[in-house]
Amino acid sequence: MRGFVVVSALLAGSLAGCATTDPVEYPRTSRPYTWTPQRREPLPQAATSPPGRPAPRYKKSLYVKDWFPHGRPISRRWNTIVIHHSATDKGGAEGFDRYHRRRGWDELGYHFVIGNGTDTPDGYVEVGPRWHKQKHGAHCKTPDNYYNEHGIGICLVGDFNETRPTPKQLASLNQLVRFLSDQCGIPPSQVTTHGAITRKTQCPGRHFPLSALRRSLSRPASATSLP
Repeated sequence: MRGFVVVSALLAGSLAGCATTDPVEYPRTSRPYTWTPQRREPLPQAATSPPGRPAPRYKKSLYVKDWFPHGRPISRRWNTIVIHHSATDKGGAEGFDRYHRRRGWDELGYHFVIGNGTDTPDGYVEVGPRWHKQKHGAHCKTPDNYYNEHGIGICLVGDFNETRPTPKQLASLNQLVRFLSDQCGIPPSQVTTHGAITRKTQCPGRHFPLSALRRSLSRPASATSLP
């Protein structure tokens, strides 16, 4: 409980710099919700190349099977990836979910959250319920709502106006984005940030290396680390 209070206080003070001012607000839900962290497991060999898809370019051993939605195929709606930071020193999907619900949204607005070693291990990828449902995001509001409808939202825990993402966060982000790009046919040029889209926020912060990420995605899968 004490940890949750700390996370809530940090979120209330800091998340205003990122997603809390922009997502579409959805009606409150009375249905109780319990966050279930995803287990970190190797991706099975049979799941690496779904029927009708080209062979992926990423390293199979670096993935978890929960990156595929549960019980359904990946939607064809996705054509861009939007990266955020939490603008907090600490946090994780469970705390962000609770904060977003208090704001009136139906659940966690992001599709994925990458930990920094506070609430979850450094570089650990948490898969949100929106991804498993293949549901629109609530992370990047624009007049036409395009980036919520067609953009996969990834949030890295941290305030990257103050510090850089950790090496493990960047490695996980690189692998996750490569996986999503391969599955959805998203080119590096369509991997972008909240601030680059709306121009209303610095999210994910001035120290986030977007150009380096795009360069890394353009190289073979063996080059997984960012400079």
